[in-house]
Amino acid sequence: MWYKNLTIKFKKDGFGCQLNAKLSGLAFCENHINYRYVHTPFTDVSHGCNASKDYIDKINTFVGIPDNRKGKKIHVAMTHCSQVFNNPSRWWNNKSLEKIRGYYWTNEKPYCMPDIVVHIRRGDIHRKRTDGEILRFIPNSWYNKHIPIIADKYPDHFMIDIFSEGKISDFLNITKNWPKDLKQRTRFNISEPDDINSEFDVLTAFHHMVCAKVFVQAKSGLSYTAGLYNENHVYFLTGSRAMGQHTPLKHWFDYTRKPL
Repeated sequence: MWYKNLTIKFKKDGFGCQLNAKLSGLAFCENHINYRYVHTPFTDVSHGCNASKDYIDKINTFVGIPDNRKGKKIHVAMTHCSQVFNNPSRWWNNKSLEKIRGYYWTNEKPYCMPDIVVHIRRGDIHRKRTDGEILRFIPNSWYNKHIPIIADKYPDHFMIDIFSEGKISDFLNITKNWPKDLKQRTRFNISEPDDINSEFDVLTAFHHMVCAKVFVQAKSGLSYTAGLYNENHVYFLTGSRAMGQHTPLKHWFDYTRKPL
């Protein structure tokens, strides 16, 4: 059978958005008899990573998708597959999900099985505004109200790990007026923006999101893509208008973000 070789390239944005785009090509080809996915590795990643070739190499190893371009003519090269972004559950079936998860675990990963992981997007969020609103920003007051509601659905010994960028002082009021036991179960894992050498760098945070028993996403490509790999409970926050992040998979919990 003759295939059209398809690859995803030309992107230079953040790790999560780029990975989401590349995976859209893989999912499309896994479910289309006439296309074969040819993986173009990461070459340039924004948000502080692009200065380090070593870190780019680390990302490619971390993702685990083999560079299979050698000897293949590329027939279709694009930045993403819109078909997958527009109807993700059509393409992200068990076959596609098992494929990317198999690649991910090909390379050794540190043992990690967190209980509840909450991703709060902060680092680059100030850069994009529409009609005076900061895009994809969810205030601390929302988390103050809704983290306890979600946590209450699970065993009362579950730890809550919050991953974000900034300073810990920016997040402490999230736990304001919480019961003492809930505060004691909450840990803040905060890195400086674009700090790839942090204890809680983007790949570490991503791995915790993937392995979490319960994962509460942000409006973020990093969150969305980690949700594809996560095999447990994923809470999707509605309201993102970003390409490839506005539609949840059918098995995710669609958790409407209501302004407070």
